[in-house]
Amino acid sequence: MRQELRQVLRIEQANLLQMSEVDFHKILNEIEKAPLFIRLCQRDKIIRQQKTPRTDISTRFFQPKDELIAGEGSLDAESLIQNKEQIVRLIEKLGIEKFKRYFLFPESGMTPEEIAEECSLNILEVREINSLIDDFSILSEFYHPSALSSKVIHYSKIASIERQGDSFTIGYYNASSARGRYLIDYESFEELKTKGALTKDEAREAKQLFKRLELINNRQDTVNQILQGIIDKQALYLDCGAVNSLLPFSQRELAEKISIAPSSISRAINSRSLETPWGAEIPLKDFFPRPKKFKKELIRKLLETEEGLSSDEAIRAKLQEKYGVVLSRRSVANLRKELKVPAARGKRKHLLRVSKGVK
Repeated sequence: MRQELRQVLRIEQANLLQMSEVDFHKILNEIEKAPLFIRLCQRDKIIRQQKTPRTDISTRFFQPKDELIAGEGSLDAESLIQNKEQIVRLIEKLGIEKFKRYFLFPESGMTPEEIAEECSLNILEVREINSLIDDFSILSEFYHPSALSSKVIHYSKIASIERQGDSFTIGYYNASSARGRYLIDYESFEELKTKGALTKDEAREAKQLFKRLELINNRQDTVNQILQGIIDKQALYLDCGAVNSLLPFSQRELAEKISIAPSSISRAINSRSLETPWGAEIPLKDFFPRPKKFKKELIRKLLETEEGLSSDEAIRAKLQEKYGVVLSRRSVANLRKELKVPAARGKRKHLLRVSKGVK
């Protein structure tokens, strides 16, 4: 039975990882609006959320593209646009610090009434702001659609990588992801049960809720660890934007580093993308270049920029000297042939002609 339970949990976790961002955040919204969840958060202080380090809400979260607002969207989107201006003015009046503290990353267990008092708002305005955040989260793909999507693959742009001083942070497009993981105080929950503050049905429902939240935590943690792993490994590329600065990086290497199955990484990065600090959208899978592709790009760059590489041995020596990449002469020759570059004289001219589109 234990083995069967573990297998069921693995299947549920795999389904969550593969689930579209829209469907996943609809589930979160449904859970967080349930009466029992609200009670356990606000009154009993059993559930709270903890923000993950080096993450935030994307600076583009409330910046829908003009052409999308002007176009024809869904009825929900049109309704949201019509009511947005008045609520956004309230948010601007609050200021970014209060908005983050009381709405995006609210202190544990604060009720709407307490938030209203702290922010000099009425309860209706608090609910409208919370509703706007929920709607933006669910409809984030409408406001921040992927430019990579095609008839074959539909990408979800889940976050932007943003500079913060000398480092990078993850800016999620969804408020629920930015808020981090759920923390459950199981000890206090047992005390509530002992005191009879929960009926048997409520206790049973709460346990089912906790299981769902733990599965959601696993999904959130997996995605966040993958993004952090990409930032750590590909910091040079994120800093300069040069394709040849992408380091060889396998999904297995990352899986070993963060102690999860390679199949989980494959599911989590499938059809998802990131926005780089310079505004380009990149599929997550492209941050995992194969070593062969990486070496081929280095050889291409050498032949385009270096003079005097008259042989494969010279290319091999320069690769080791300039990039610390050790290859045999035969490997260099094979990669050069794949680039369709002549064996000796004319290599650089040939590459320049190819890069300019001249046959």
